[in-house]
Amino acid sequence: MKKTRDSSALYPIRAVSKLTGLGIDTLRAWERRHGAVVPVRDHRGRMYTEADIARLRLLRGAVEHGHSIGRLARLGDEELRRFAEAAVVPSAVEPVPRTSPDTAALSAALRQYDALTIDHEIARLASVLRPLEILENVLMPMLAQVGDDWYRKRATVAHEHLMSSTIRSALGSFVRLHTRPDVPSRLVFATPSGERHEIGTLGAAMLAASSGLGVTYLGPDLPARDIVECVKPAGAQVLVLGITMPSAGKRPDRELRRIERALRTTVRNLPKHVELWAGGRGAAHYTALISPRGLVLRDYKAYQQELARIGGRVR
Repeated sequence: MKKTRDSSALYPIRAVSKLTGLGIDTLRAWERRHGAVVPVRDHRGRMYTEADIARLRLLRGAVEHGHSIGRLARLGDEELRRFAEAAVVPSAVEPVPRTSPDTAALSAALRQYDALTIDHEIARLASVLRPLEILENVLMPMLAQVGDDWYRKRATVAHEHLMSSTIRSALGSFVRLHTRPDVPSRLVFATPSGERHEIGTLGAAMLAASSGLGVTYLGPDLPARDIVECVKPAGAQVLVLGITMPSAGKRPDRELRRIERALRTTVRNLPKHVELWAGGRGAAHYTALISPRGLVLRDYKAYQQELARIGGRVR
């Protein structure tokens, strides 16, 4: 079983258990009896790379669909991915309705400023929910709720900052765990100058990575020329821009003008073969500017349809 080790990011077994949804005893048994992964060891004990975590998640998914760990452990990562692809529900089949996830523990941890439990609960929910479900039913509603609570003085700005930073970190981890280097379709993600809210865009990057597409995430509030200039070296077929908008009257005109100028520059200079997609609450405000050159996507479901069109495996 050939694997590439990445020593730049190492995780202890408890963190791996949270990120994969596998119990510590199960992890040890899979390693000892089947050699499913081979963690490195240092003074902290077993340490796992992000490649190990990605493999364990593939193994867990295949086991849940009835395959034997003894057989799966001998397979390479590409073969495991084929198992995962075969288990994807066809788009013509109606998915089984799911109950709403229980986020009470997450809310309680936020009230207590308990960052460790917040992180644990997000990892737990991510292990049992599809990527779109964790975004639409957990992360985005929690972020909106804490923002509303702060506005109504039921929470502090520290609550909002804690939740934002934890979600940002979790999504970044999900992107790294899912990203594959050797894929035919690549997308670049950013927000234009004047747009500092990145979590929705980072969520879109996570959905693309989890569907098997290549992802380059640049971050928020970037000059248009810098965004455009990175598209060709990144080998991107699609540029995805995130644009949010606070309630009416809360965004200064100068910031709106900065975003508009950035979009005009992007539309004018983006290579013809590269698609432009824009999403987020504020994207519709710029439809007249974007639509002659690209797509304005109303929500994550519309976005996933476009991912499927360019070869993504929607889960």
